[in-house]
Parts: sequence; C-alpha cells; structure tokens
Amino acid sequence: MPLPLGSTRMEPAHWIDDLAWHRQVYKQSKFRWDGTEALLVATEFTGGRQDFRTVADLRELEVYRLTLSEYTTTCQRALGLALQEARNGLGTSDWEGIAALLDLSAVDCSTSSYFARWGDPRIAGQFSNPQVRRIRKMCAGFFFASPLLLAWELSQLWKLYRAAEELLEDTLVDLVVELQPHVHTSDLLHALHTTTAVGLSNRINSQRHERGPAGDPRRTPRQQFSPLSI
Repeated sequence: MPLPLGSTRMEPAHWIDDLAWHRQVYKQSKFRWDGTEALLVATEFTGGRQDFRTVADLRELEVYRLTLSEYTTTCQRALGLALQEARNGLGTSDWEGIAALLDLSAVDCSTSSYFARWGDPRIAGQFSNPQVRRIRKMCAGFFFASPLLLAWELSQLWKLYRAAEELLEDTLVDLVVELQPHVHTSDLLHALHTTTAVGLSNRINSQRHERGPAGDPRRTPRQQFSPLSI
C-alpha cells in the first residue's frame, strides 16, 4: 500500500487514511496476540494455578478474577481517553462511525469513554499500567501517530485482557456448577460475595449463554479483525 502523502499528517482529516495504511502495513495491528497469550495472562493473575476444586479455591479464584478485571478496566479507561480525543478531533457527535473504524461496537466506545470520564487520576493505576504504557510508547513512535491509531492499538490490548478475564470467569462458573451438588448454596454465595441464589443463577446463565460449557468453541480466545479494504 502506498505511503500516505501530505505534509500535515497530524491533522484529523488524515487520521482515517493513516489508520487504513497502518492496518495494511502491519497486517491489521502491530500488537498481536493469540489464545496462548490470553491463557498466559490469566495464569499470571492466578500465580500460575490452573487447577481449582474446592470452595476455598473458588474464593481465591474470584479474587484473582477481580484483580484481573481491575487491570482490564484500566486498559479500557486508557482506550476511552484515546476514543474521546479521536472523536473530538474528527468532529463527530456519535460513536457509530468511530466504532466501525476500530472493529468495536458503539456500546464498547461509549462504555470506555464513560469509564475514562469517571476515573480518578489521583488513584494509581486508574488510567495506566505497564501494558498501557507499552502501547502508548509504541504508538508515539509511529510516523503518523494519532489518537485514532492509538485507540486502535489500545483496543487490541483491551481485548486481550478481556479475553483472559473471560477465561477465568469460565473456570469459575465451571467450578460452581461442579460444586453445587456437593456443598450448601450459602457456601458458594459467601465465596463469591453474592447475596442471593438468584444472583448466582443469573451469573451462571449469563456465562453459559455467552460462552457455553467446557469445550464450546466460543471459549477459544482469538484476535479478530474485519477484512481489509483492497
């Protein structure tokens, strides 16, 4: 693909073309990951553990998941900041167009922006972490850097950590279902800090609807992209 032309590439008018060029050159994105890396991220947060069998294990697994969820949310806040800057620069009032450019949904964009808006910069880790800093440094080194391009690469990071979080949720729900015939429901509720059996049932049903039981192909994490324009 030809190099984008023009002497004022930092102008918002060029951001969309520059993103298309970037995706062509890097065969979609420079930050790449696969299912193995998603599993590695998940096990990093469990301290390497992959086997969970008891109610005590369930309690620990929920702590691991919550810690990973906080890290994932930091990635999403960073994405939200880039999305806000990209939308302001492009002069659009909605998320649909930007969402289509970035392989996101409008809900993804609005939620990320909301998290960024209500994050507290005085709290360490609210808007940055080592992985976010890595992506920001990488994107700052691009010749045609822009908030839109930064949002594209940060969205890949966020999707990786979200995939890892989903793997832990799968494991957690599988363990709950396995334990249900053998332990009191109150023990499960206490381990998960859930107040009602209905809430626990809704959590199980939501996971099964979105991801299915063990062996369901929807559980296989993968980095996905819309087709490139020729």
